[in-house]
Amino acid sequence: MDKQLNLLYLSATDTTAKIVKEIAYGIGEPVKEYNITLPGDRQKELSFHNDEVVIIGVPVYAGRVPEFLTEYFVNVKGNHTKAVFLVVYGNRDYEDALLELEDIFEGNGFIGIAAGAFIGEHSYTGKLAAGRPDEDDLKSAREFGMKIKDKLININAHGKIEKLIVKGNYPYKERKYQQPVAPETNDKCINCGICATHCPKGAVDLVNFRVVDATKCIKCCRCVKRCPANAKAINQESFIQFTQGLIDKFSITRHEPEIFL
Repeated sequence: MDKQLNLLYLSATDTTAKIVKEIAYGIGEPVKEYNITLPGDRQKELSFHNDEVVIIGVPVYAGRVPEFLTEYFVNVKGNHTKAVFLVVYGNRDYEDALLELEDIFEGNGFIGIAAGAFIGEHSYTGKLAAGRPDEDDLKSAREFGMKIKDKLININAHGKIEKLIVKGNYPYKERKYQQPVAPETNDKCINCGICATHCPKGAVDLVNFRVVDATKCIKCCRCVKRCPANAKAINQESFIQFTQGLIDKFSITRHEPEIFL
């Protein structure tokens, strides 16, 4: 292929990262990673050239690209740069997220050549898409990467790129206001600080790790899942009821990856 392959992704609970990396493995080129999960990694502008390929992976939040990421992506520029768009959702639906991601980056100088919607264990609960991406998902991701490589070879030979068409609707699904909630900290806390140093939004206080700013929290549950003492959990009744509703409606049917080439 003879092009620099870049990985640009946010992955609070590692599901998006796993899929992005498997796609890259299928393409089979050396990669440069831009992991923008932490706030400090979203401070600088990024630019990519026309001889590069970028795989862009994000989680789906209520059928959309996370709003704070759309604000950051203004600072990511391409110059006729080939791109692969990837969204990962918790077995409910990705709705307009993939279309939105394509629009954002094609508006910033990128050219979409492929896209995919994959499934990862829901950040709220291990009872929804438990253990995903699993081996079947990762195999699909690798095979997707191989198809992308073939397409890149074809593009290099013929120089033609047809407009990429993905699922989604205009206008995008409306973002609805949600009451701020955040994990609470129980007496098991050992003050290790892992939650604070790993929070994608800097919502956990860097001095008093028991304090979480609900107005910053995006409920990715990274702190909950990484805590070695099981000291954090979201205990608000509204959140518990909403999560149970997701389990009741979407835990039985297994959604499969969708790809667009």
